[in-house]
Amino acid sequence: MTSSSLSKEPIGKVKIPSWWLLSIWLLVLFLLAIIFKEAAENLYYNVSRENSYYSHSILVPFLSVFFVWSQRKRLSELPKTPTNWGYAVLAFSCSLVILGELLGFRIFSQLAIIPLLASLGLIFFSVRHVCYLWFPLVFLLFMIPLPESLTTGITFRVKLMAAEGAVWLSNLVYLPMVRDGSYIHIGDDRLLIGDVCGGMRSLISLMALGTIMSYISETRDYARVLVLLIAGPIAILSNLLRIFFLCVVAYFWGSSMATGWVHDLSGILVYALALSLLIGVEVLLRKVAPIGKQATTESSDV
Repeated sequence: MTSSSLSKEPIGKVKIPSWWLLSIWLLVLFLLAIIFKEAAENLYYNVSRENSYYSHSILVPFLSVFFVWSQRKRLSELPKTPTNWGYAVLAFSCSLVILGELLGFRIFSQLAIIPLLASLGLIFFSVRHVCYLWFPLVFLLFMIPLPESLTTGITFRVKLMAAEGAVWLSNLVYLPMVRDGSYIHIGDDRLLIGDVCGGMRSLISLMALGTIMSYISETRDYARVLVLLIAGPIAILSNLLRIFFLCVVAYFWGSSMATGWVHDLSGILVYALALSLLIGVEVLLRKVAPIGKQATTESSDV
């Protein structure tokens, strides 16, 4: 071997054996299988169980994939500059899985999906790719169910708030009603406001829709934030109107009528009302606070 050939060898570069890299990525794929298996089982449980608050969860990953696909042209134009920071993020996501299994907090394993996908983007593509796809990644949070202890407390408070508001509206139009816990007394009859009628399901799904609408809205930044923040109150208000409607039906035709087909139909109609209000707010903000032409040009160049 000549001295000239020796000089061509890069100084300080360590060649990693191919079998070592293969072992690392086999481990990564194994962890991927564990994480997505847990998430898939939990998703199936929350979608298939009766009166689930997360029946919309099955649509979330497909929507995220759609947003990635819709930006495929711009993503292909970004230069690929992989960074080793991706391995640090990968280690963090693996730590979440291990911590979740050790402590029995399955939500950690489910949350690990997001940094795991981000780490793969950093390893194979670039920081700019991951930053550009921040919304599809963050939107996956709507696929992950909140802990039971948290949803129970929120459901209880939202339910009582809606029931109290419905009774107030009923008394306002001279329909005598009294709330006693989850029951609304209507003369000798009474109406039970169950957890399903509490509005938690519509609250979560409308928050997801509000997030999408805020992201695609062609308005100024503060208007987008307003669209996101208004989704929750609209869901609560719509559910309050639904319970008020059921109270009116129970007052004139009895609780058996209010808890029958009228109950199911009112759920569909009130959700349509909430969605219409949300769209109406976004359309109004588009007129009041439209995004400027210059900002539109800059956003299309991102």
